[in-house]
Amino acid sequence: MGGFSGGDWAVFVVSLMASLGIGIWAGWMGKRNTSGDAKAAASEFLMGGRKMNPFAVAMSTMIGAISSVTVVGNPAEMYAYGTQLWMNLIGTTIGMVYVHLVILTVMYPLKITSVYTYIEKRFDSKGLRSFTVFTTFIGTFFYLGLVSYSPSLAMETVTGFPAWASIIIMGIICTIYSSWGGVRAVVYTDILQTFVMFVGVIVITISATAEAGGLENVWSVADEHDRVEWWNLNPNPLQRHSLWTVTVQGYFFALLVFGMGQPQVQRICSVETWNKAIFAHYLNLIANITVFCCVNFMGIAVYAVYASCDPMATGEISKPDEIVPHYVIDRLSYLHGIPGLFIASLYAGGLSSYSSQINAVTAVMWEDFFKNSQWVANMADNRKPLVNVLVSVITGLAGILAGVVASQMGGLFQVGQTILGTIHAPLLGLFILGMCCPFANRIGGIVGFSVSLLFNLWVTIGAMFYGRPTPYLEFSDEGCNATTPFNFTTTTPFDWTTTEFTSSIDPETPGDDYVFPLYLVSYTLYSLFGVSVTFFVGTIVSLFTKPWTADRSGKIYVHPTFYKMMKKWEARHPREDPAASTKNLVSLEKF
Repeated sequence: MGGFSGGDWAVFVVSLMASLGIGIWAGWMGKRNTSGDAKAAASEFLMGGRKMNPFAVAMSTMIGAISSVTVVGNPAEMYAYGTQLWMNLIGTTIGMVYVHLVILTVMYPLKITSVYTYIEKRFDSKGLRSFTVFTTFIGTFFYLGLVSYSPSLAMETVTGFPAWASIIIMGIICTIYSSWGGVRAVVYTDILQTFVMFVGVIVITISATAEAGGLENVWSVADEHDRVEWWNLNPNPLQRHSLWTVTVQGYFFALLVFGMGQPQVQRICSVETWNKAIFAHYLNLIANITVFCCVNFMGIAVYAVYASCDPMATGEISKPDEIVPHYVIDRLSYLHGIPGLFIASLYAGGLSSYSSQINAVTAVMWEDFFKNSQWVANMADNRKPLVNVLVSVITGLAGILAGVVASQMGGLFQVGQTILGTIHAPLLGLFILGMCCPFANRIGGIVGFSVSLLFNLWVTIGAMFYGRPTPYLEFSDEGCNATTPFNFTTTTPFDWTTTEFTSSIDPETPGDDYVFPLYLVSYTLYSLFGVSVTFFVGTIVSLFTKPWTADRSGKIYVHPTFYKMMKKWEARHPREDPAASTKNLVSLEKF
């Protein structure tokens, strides 16, 4: 079929079967540790018995946050807009330190399975927890569709194999090993998928670098064509990228994914000791930096290959996201097995993200809804573990449905995913409010989250309808004697192969009509808006609605530093006892 040889199919199929086999083996090994104990079986399925290997957890956490979207989308960013986004790794590093010092310091000792349990305990509100779970699950449905559809679309482009059939195959494989082995199967399968993804990216990068004339020539060509930009210090928030905005983006990426993301927090909390968990956390940071540097450079190297005869300029491709698949088929298809390895690397990212979400949904459903329910209490002990298996299967099938729907709805489906992605920043603000603001009460949490959610939706939808497109950098066809010149300098407001909302205005883009400034702000600041609104509105509302004491909020649910500060303030400003106002009154009988 298409650009696939027999060797390509062999590499691809072996990769899938190896993932399935490792997942089943890891699940079988985990089941040997439960000895028929229902409680131990649930702990093993969801948390690996809280004795997971730190190295395995670090690799799983890393690749679980990096899907096939990253393997295609980040090189496309470098190719079309230059290297400024690369500097978001500065913000990511700072964010990971914050996650360690603040969020994990609170989360890990709680030994909770679901991050949403924290919301209920801290704000004493089952309704708030249920609302956050519900909204997040809707977003998860869209995300599952995106991560299964992206590699399947690449597969269809390269081989002609129908995307819908590819989605079903991926979904079935993930569902089998995730429902059989739980988190242990997901984590150990992720190690293989990390290896496959690394090998695919490195092979393509080395090939493109050699073809472009070596490392020095790659950077020289990229710089000559304005692809190299590191220190844009312009503070204008209306430009797409600057050092300041991408640093903010990287910082909140770390907090959103590794600080409150259910799959990642669940894995870190499955490590046996605090020191091992922090080791896994920083090993994950190193792995993330390595992967992002590799995929980013891959985009620069591929650009250098086509700099003088660009497929965007000649019309061979219609959008930057197609550049890496185009390069693989155009320049590497003669090497039997390499196209198959590339598709396998995309599937590795997709499989990991897919299975991580299955396991995360199962953990949340068990911990927040089924664990203490009357339905489960009335079940025989040997049947209780089947609840998690059933939830895993249902989630996997829902992911298949989401992928098929995504393949039919295209941009409309991704619009929904983008809108629902705005939920996560307000939710992160709710976690930070609870941990860093001891006096924040239930009303403050509910109002802060709700106002922030509405604000983010307003800005996002407004930008979709009124935002202006950001021009691509120039593509050249001077070296290929194209008979028909093309000048692609604009794009649609959204880059739909990335999970981020990427519409923003170039400050120099002309426009006749007035547009509300917030609709033109760089997408990199949306997370900052969501977190800030939740925190500040929640703080103000709490102060005006009987703020809680530190003990009322709960010592274990507030960061130790802020808890101690609140206790010192309370000692200096003791609240007046309502009954004390009557202590010095003379009794009525004496008169």
